[in-house]
Amino acid sequence: MNQRLLWWLGTALLLLAVHTDWNVPLAAWVFPIFLLHYARRAPLRRAVLMVGLSLLIGQVFWLGVTGLLFVLPALLAFTLLVLLQTTAFAADRLLAERAGPVRTLVFPVTLVAGEYLFTLITGFGDFGALGSTQSGNLPLLQVASVTGVYGLTFVLAWFASVVNTGWTEGWPRVKRTVLVHVCLVVVVFAAGGARLLFDAPTTRTVRIAGISPAAEADRASSDALERIGVKYWRAQEVSAADPVAVGAAFAPVTEDLVSRTRQQASAGAKIVVWPETHARVLERDQAALLNRVGAEAKQAGIHVALAYALYTAQAPYIRNVAVLVDPAGEVRWAYDKTHPTPMEPMTPGPSVVPTADSPYGRLATVICYDADFPDLARQAAGKDTALLLVPANDWAGFAALHAEKATFRAVESGFPLFRQSTHGISTAVDNQGRVLGKADYFRTDQQTLVADLPVQPRTHTVYSTIGDVFAWLCLAAAALCPLWTYRRNR
Repeated sequence: MNQRLLWWLGTALLLLAVHTDWNVPLAAWVFPIFLLHYARRAPLRRAVLMVGLSLLIGQVFWLGVTGLLFVLPALLAFTLLVLLQTTAFAADRLLAERAGPVRTLVFPVTLVAGEYLFTLITGFGDFGALGSTQSGNLPLLQVASVTGVYGLTFVLAWFASVVNTGWTEGWPRVKRTVLVHVCLVVVVFAAGGARLLFDAPTTRTVRIAGISPAAEADRASSDALERIGVKYWRAQEVSAADPVAVGAAFAPVTEDLVSRTRQQASAGAKIVVWPETHARVLERDQAALLNRVGAEAKQAGIHVALAYALYTAQAPYIRNVAVLVDPAGEVRWAYDKTHPTPMEPMTPGPSVVPTADSPYGRLATVICYDADFPDLARQAAGKDTALLLVPANDWAGFAALHAEKATFRAVESGFPLFRQSTHGISTAVDNQGRVLGKADYFRTDQQTLVADLPVQPRTHTVYSTIGDVFAWLCLAAAALCPLWTYRRNR
């Protein structure tokens, strides 16, 4: 096949694999095959440059779609990711042919090592992990309960490496390698299927409702803010404005959320979850809001997981807060977001996941982007969390991306997860990654997600115990690859 055609095919499939709105999971299996084959055939310098360009096009396309292209920290971080991913293709070109019987493992271990180094260096969570494209592949998804998302990256990259090696060297020379690979992949899928079949969640459930305010309430609040000349995203400006006028402008959204909380309680919900920062509250009005929600929770006998932007008088003038009110009307936790995104000018929280006991097991929470960090979910698992509540706020470019990543946290740590996202996709998943409920903010006037999630003790997983040991092993193997090939060729 023509070198130019190989590159174009690989790049086109890469774009299908990384797009957040209409990504094709199968493309993540296939695009590395063409780029690997291109890298093997083209002159070394051109191969590295063109593969790097392909990956850069993919990242720029993805960053542009998600609206992060002009956020400097994100742009710099994902440039580093491109370099690390390109290194994996270069390692396959330079080392695989000299690695003998383990030649097909060079690409997967170096790709996983690059992904994990990216998380360690940048602190951007598990962004860029190729395995995260497979959140809907339930049998394969169960691998995350042992290795985290990096195990899925390894499976995809190893498949591409085996196919490319057979393509390059001829199938008769690699038939033993192919047989071993096929057997191991069959074992992986069979083990995942067995886990789905024999460790299915309990049929005892709790009804949870995620709510977002109606478009009419949003418009009323926006119009009121415009009349007084205040932009809600300028926190210092909000804090300096007339508090009576600002509080009145914020009121339509909070009033709507309180009303919908009452409606969902009447409809049988035992836990009601608000979305991240869609409600906006001045510090002077916080106690009144919590008292009012506490009275509603006490009357209905429910838990309410509030989330809101809290405007304060001190810099940085805004906090991203999640509060749990129990059926007695008492506040059980007040949690500040641990990992603000690059667009959020706020101080991070103390990195402590709060928990509270309930009739439905131990509850815990993180906020939106926090769920991209496996260590926080593992912290919740270490506290025997039975249900993780995730208030979130996305935007059209992100669509389901964060929701798909949150699915991995449920499988890795062994608990159901309810994620209520305004301006995005809300999902309810069980501890094996089954999507039990889904709602799209952009396809309804008022987004409500109601789902019945299993009530049971947390499922203990290997990953929740050992963490990223698999990723560290791949990192060590990648570091030893040059030494292995050098000594073998001597």
